[in-house]
Amino acid sequence: MVNDIIFDLGGVLLDLNMQGIGEACKRLGINPELFFVKADEENTSTVCQGISASQAITAYQVGEMTSEQFIALVLSHCDKGITREDVIEAWNSCIGVIPRWRLDLIKELRRKGYHTHLLSNTNDLHWEEIKRRFFMEEGYTCADLFDHVFVSHEVHLAKPDPAIYHLATQRIGHSAEKCFFIDDASLNVEAAKREGLQGAWLDINQEGHLKTILQAFL
Repeated sequence: MVNDIIFDLGGVLLDLNMQGIGEACKRLGINPELFFVKADEENTSTVCQGISASQAITAYQVGEMTSEQFIALVLSHCDKGITREDVIEAWNSCIGVIPRWRLDLIKELRRKGYHTHLLSNTNDLHWEEIKRRFFMEEGYTCADLFDHVFVSHEVHLAKPDPAIYHLATQRIGHSAEKCFFIDDASLNVEAAKREGLQGAWLDINQEGHLKTILQAFL
């Protein structure tokens, strides 16, 4: 029996705007591969299916680099005249929207007695902006939606590292087999299953797939 549902953020709850980040990189005069690369054996810190954070961004995602250090790194690659504020705006351009129905769905799950949690590979700038945009309204704060929030830059671990799943289940306080994990990167779901969690891959190209997964499993 599942007691706990663990949601990924980008691609599952949050729609990503990867085209936006490409356009932003052009404005900055940098190669998008400074940020995101094709997922492979060396680049496993997934952003969405098939796309991973670069090695530099992975370091930022697990808290090995501060936001100011990250901004300075990006500025060192930019055209002359680019400012700190330009970098932040460009970096946050990949943040899309969280449709309200997804937040309503989480609240309904909580009313039914499920514990809900967030487990995301993200970074300080993105997380603060996402909280400001989507988790500051009455009834839609993190505390109202999630029992636990595990974001990579705070826990210093990133999916698909097995340690992040161990950390999550340990803090949740229930056995792994009672936790159901949803992610849009199959690599992350398979890693969770190897650690004993139940899980499902979400197809970002299938409208309403989150509802389908939950209806089928729960």
